[in-house]
Amino acid sequence: MDSPLNNAAMGSAVPNVLRPGGSRSTPLGLADIRPRADSSLSDGMPSNYESSNAQPGTSNYLAPWAVYAFDWCKWPSQGSGAGKIALGSYLEDGHNFIQILDTQIAPTPADAFASGGSKYTMEFTKIAEATHSYPVTRLLWEPPSSQKQSTDLLATSGDHLRLWSLPADTPAPSNNSITRNARDAPTTKLTPLALLSNSKTPDHTAPLTSLDWNTVSPSLIITSSIDTTCTIWDIPSLTAKTQLIAHDKEVYDVRFCANSVDVFVSCGQDGSVRMFDLRSLEHSTIIYEPTGKDDNRLDTPGGRISPTLAQQTMSHPPPLLRLATSPHDTHLLATFAQDSNVIRILDVRQPGQALLELRGHGGALNCVDWSPHRRGTLASGADDCEVLIWDLLNANSSPSSQAQPPNGGAAADSARSPVAGWQCDYEVGNLGWVPHLNNEYGEWLGVSGGRGVWGVRLG
Repeated sequence: MDSPLNNAAMGSAVPNVLRPGGSRSTPLGLADIRPRADSSLSDGMPSNYESSNAQPGTSNYLAPWAVYAFDWCKWPSQGSGAGKIALGSYLEDGHNFIQILDTQIAPTPADAFASGGSKYTMEFTKIAEATHSYPVTRLLWEPPSSQKQSTDLLATSGDHLRLWSLPADTPAPSNNSITRNARDAPTTKLTPLALLSNSKTPDHTAPLTSLDWNTVSPSLIITSSIDTTCTIWDIPSLTAKTQLIAHDKEVYDVRFCANSVDVFVSCGQDGSVRMFDLRSLEHSTIIYEPTGKDDNRLDTPGGRISPTLAQQTMSHPPPLLRLATSPHDTHLLATFAQDSNVIRILDVRQPGQALLELRGHGGALNCVDWSPHRRGTLASGADDCEVLIWDLLNANSSPSSQAQPPNGGAAADSARSPVAGWQCDYEVGNLGWVPHLNNEYGEWLGVSGGRGVWGVRLG
């Protein structure tokens, strides 16, 4: 059967079940955005992969390496198709990989159906792959546009910004469930289209930590780098339009604001979120930076931290690792800090303070993503092996009506509890909402952890 999310009563916390995880070593370089998944199953290259060691279950796909980068193609899919997924590895050497999977919604096999379970499963078929010379820090499909019916274009960040094409003659996936194991399906190679570098010495360029593709003007991609800069790229001409110093230290993530060609936000090692407008780059707005009252580390009993830790937070704020901008409310975004289990919801109209703090995870956060279907809904995944769903609108008080305290703290009455949760077998490294499907199939999430990818149905 698929992996249904369990609904939690509004106002009650979803219980966190901790599982043993991988080591938390911190190598140099891109340590702060490395996957936190258990790497014990990730050793060895694809040529050494033996499927006899582990078999995918229903609504599950197993890659031959630890999965980190993850994106669901947002273009409309046909029939029972749930669209294409792009996966990227994060192996700390010069040999990394991309895979493209096709997905289908299918009836749950009779031998796998459980009482009370869903009648649908998600089937994955590998249809293309490529080698990547550096860990894939993020990858994205070209956003939908009215200019064409589908896309074969993919962008990845790592040592450089790279563009890839899925060949038009890629074999169509078989509906025969016997071939669902990726090794049995025919696989084509992605075509490398371009390598974009803004360095005069491409062999020694600073690594890119993330990218975002502008959904209003798909000719624009923005990248963030550990050299403190963000760069705007013009894809048709394959040139850098603008590069700016965005932070005092490494930049770890960057996102365009919804429905905007010009406005973007970034976060990084300095612990701040900053907003920029390409029409007036001489100024930027600090949307958020922590104060001594902010608990950016894992929550302690009672939610309090010691004065010593508070002072350390003031002088050395923990890095902010990831950002997510709401597709429905252009002023809302979510972020979290390194080794923190607190999601902070920020309102760019109220700089300097957190609008909401979402507390429910029992381990360090790794990912957060807003639902494209439901306003005010987002999903998060963490080292506690939990996926949690949050609904910011259906609570006793509306975020927009709350009086906000100064100094970056969230309102005392701004607590929210998760409304649903799902337990993964591994620490959750990434997740993404499945684009709109036939209503009969319901709403789905894609979740990655360890070497696995799961289709998780809400309900």
